[in-house]
Amino acid sequence: MPFDWMEPRRTSERPKIDRARREAMYRIELEERAALLHRLGYSRERTRARLLANVDWDFGASAPLDAGAVEAIMERVFGPSTPGKSTPRGKGGPR
Repeated sequence: MPFDWMEPRRTSERPKIDRARREAMYRIELEERAALLHRLGYSRERTRARLLANVDWDFGASAPLDAGAVEAIMERVFGPSTPGKSTPRGKGGPR
């Protein structure tokens, strides 16, 4: 006697949906980590290096997010970079 629930009914679009959901999850995690580092007073360059190192450690060569995605996250968290503009003083930094 066959059971209906023993045969999965998956659409052909499911792998694309799962991939998009995973990428969104990774992007949110990196945004939260970047915001935390920004609040802790890390510089833009140091935060970028930490995020790229974390992505490389987690995924190696098969990373779902590239350096361009990390740069977009940096723009959202730190704001647009303008040369010559001073960055805000971090907590506990010199006055």
